[in-house]
Amino acid sequence: MKQEAIAKQLEEIKVLLKKKDDKPLSFKEACAYLGFAPSYLYKLTYRKVIPHYKPTGKMLFFSKCELDEWIFDKRNERSEKQEVEQDEEEESEAERQ
Repeated sequence: MKQEAIAKQLEEIKVLLKKKDDKPLSFKEACAYLGFAPSYLYKLTYRKVIPHYKPTGKMLFFSKCELDEWIFDKRNERSEKQEVEQDEEEESEAERQ
């Protein structure tokens, strides 16, 4: 019971620390932060692949924390996909023998 309460409080602290460091990035700042060409970032926003905001309907803004989460989610998806592919290869090799 006590451990659950501590875990919950730690999670709340993590969220608050992330929000503290969060700041809106302009389109140019997001390009520089991500290392993407403007045309590629426009493509990602058009396809709704990357989290973004258009409060005035014209200018694009990005949340630094959401961009970080998006980057790490994509990295984790790739590593999980590679693990699954590796497992499938091992299974097929074992079946051949």
